[in-house]
Amino acid sequence: MVIMIDDDEDTLEIYQLLLEKTEYTAHFRTFNKGLDALQFLDSCREAQTVFPKYILLDLNMPGIGGIEFIEKFESQYRSQYPETTIMILTSSVREKDNNAALSYASVTSLIDKPLSKNDLIAIIQQSVAN
Repeated sequence: MVIMIDDDEDTLEIYQLLLEKTEYTAHFRTFNKGLDALQFLDSCREAQTVFPKYILLDLNMPGIGGIEFIEKFESQYRSQYPETTIMILTSSVREKDNNAALSYASVTSLIDKPLSKNDLIAIIQQSVAN
């Protein structure tokens, strides 16, 4: 499973529509607030259901921003789900933000926005295969 967290609802809707008629739509969830995504992770853990393999995360969001989300993920979930990795979706030229995100163990890469449909499907395929 792959989740995407971005405060731009139009972006999330586009990705949902891109996957709508593929076999991967059931393996993809979107959230426009970091808090909602954390609550979803809690529900996955409590119900002992499939936990996301990859988290695609925008850094610049109101409320719980990307860095705060990463910190909460690492303190609450990392030890139980070390195989889950976070990929930062960035359009930011803020080198400081990107470097700060990459300093966390759960963050594996930076991906430039916009993410192509083929790249998204490749990420979902990897999550399903493992």
